[in-house]
Amino acid sequence: MARKAYSEQEREQVRRALLTAVIQCIVDRGLIHSSIDVLCKKVGISKTFFYTFFPSKEELVLEALRYQQPKLLQYARQLMEDPSLSWREGVRTFLETCVYGEKKGIAVLSIEEEQEVYRCLSQKNFQTFREAQTKLFRDLLVIFGLPVDGIEPRLFGNLALSMMMVYKAIPDTMPFLFPEAADDMVKFQINALLDEMQRAKKEQIR
Repeated sequence: MARKAYSEQEREQVRRALLTAVIQCIVDRGLIHSSIDVLCKKVGISKTFFYTFFPSKEELVLEALRYQQPKLLQYARQLMEDPSLSWREGVRTFLETCVYGEKKGIAVLSIEEEQEVYRCLSQKNFQTFREAQTKLFRDLLVIFGLPVDGIEPRLFGNLALSMMMVYKAIPDTMPFLFPEAADDMVKFQINALLDEMQRAKKEQIR
């Protein structure tokens, strides 16, 4: 049987379907249960065709994380423009949505998943992702109205990501932490981060 010839538009649709599928797999099952075979079955393509888009599952995951970044920025803008929310409520809602990513359809990698992906990446591709990640957190700070020198974007990124990853790691990866206090831990960390962000905003006004 002759192989189907895909148009550029159809290829772009398949590519987006792969990105969406891996994000959903990370949310629903975790990366360890999201093999290329599973992803191809979800999208309805062959494994051979998959490799015309991405050289590995890890490269797909990296692209998927970049793919959801504009959606995160748009969500942050919507919250900041919502007249029913104070500044603090808007930022809190954003951070809580990211921490509880699995409930909101946001892909957050576990500690083990990050290690798995990192081991399979070239230094060049990792550096490209790191630059995009830094830009994401810089753009978020701008959307939240913080001055350029108010909070270092990489520090903001570390604080936000550590909240997400530690919460996700309890109790399986970090069994010595107390799972019954996990939600209170997130609340405390978000409040502490909000306090520092508000301090930086006040410094800008002076």
